[in-house]
Amino acid sequence: MNEDLTWEVRYEAAGRESRQKALAKACFYWKKDGQLMRSAEFTQSELEVECERLCETGTDLTQFVLALKQLALSTGQAGREEVALYGVDQRRT
Repeated sequence: MNEDLTWEVRYEAAGRESRQKALAKACFYWKKDGQLMRSAEFTQSELEVECERLCETGTDLTQFVLALKQLALSTGQAGREEVALYGVDQRRT
């Protein structure tokens, strides 16, 4: 079976807030054999907690750490529509 983990960083404005106040979130998508199995969104602080939790379970953190770095870099750059960095992790199980 093919298991894919992809992610992207998006900006979300709550209500009528300006783009300058838009919140950056890392969006993760887990697919198996081409079908979406699960998705999750994390702010920077939420993703830090999730990384700690996953570390305790022995999960490969590579894609999560890359997304966390991108979230950290995106601070103060909320005027952009989307960040042009996407992560892909393809695993065969």
